[in-house]
Amino acid sequence: MRNKVKMSLTHHKHFLLGTCALGIFIDIFLFGFKADLVVLFLTVLWILSVYLYEFEGRVSLIGGLAFLTICPFLLIFNKKLVAEKVVLWAYIFLAVGIVRLFVEYKKRGEKG
Repeated sequence: MRNKVKMSLTHHKHFLLGTCALGIFIDIFLFGFKADLVVLFLTVLWILSVYLYEFEGRVSLIGGLAFLTICPFLLIFNKKLVAEKVVLWAYIFLAVGIVRLFVEYKKRGEKG
């Protein structure tokens, strides 16, 4: 069952990643409000993308650090709501990256 789901999702992995990236951009810069369900949906899409592309944990960590780098500039230009959303996404990316690193370390420990 698990392999069937992964095979069907693998055919659409580029669409999932593109939808996730576009959705995060729209959530941060175009929505003038906070939408928890949108954040939850996009987080699930990101986790699926990490799983399907077999990204290392560093990919999510770099994304989180990129979001954190943007934050001071947004605060300088008095974009507090956008900065708050960027920090939220930074936290999500850092959390996913750390969980992914734990999974990688566990797999390495089982191999050797």
